[in-house]
Amino acid sequence: MKTALLILLTCLCLCQFPAAAQKPAAPTPEAFWPKFQSAVAKGDKQAVAAMVKLPLTMPYGVKTIRTKAQFLQSYAKIFDAETKKCFAAARPEREDNKSKKFYIGCGEAMMYWFDLVGGEYKLVAVDNINE
Repeated sequence: MKTALLILLTCLCLCQFPAAAQKPAAPTPEAFWPKFQSAVAKGDKQAVAAMVKLPLTMPYGVKTIRTKAQFLQSYAKIFDAETKKCFAAARPEREDNKSKKFYIGCGEAMMYWFDLVGGEYKLVAVDNINE
């Protein structure tokens, strides 16, 4: 009798709380990118800053951005008009099939690298491959 009651209570609990039994979907570049893309297009510095891992690695010869204040001050240089135009049509490209990293390539030289940080995608580096 106790076993039947335990099974019944377990079933009721699972029916009441199905979300607790399901794992949240793993983040994907395809789900993250439109949010980042939109925030840059709108010039929403605060939203973009929330999607950046600090310190942010910058191209050779450019100081690493260590604080949110530095990021906000450098925002216009990082996301200039050319970059915004590039981002409007860009699609995530994976580093390789095994990696969760992805990048956005703009022009012949600029690369914007994204990776999982604490379960969320974040901008982790800006690179100029010509330098």
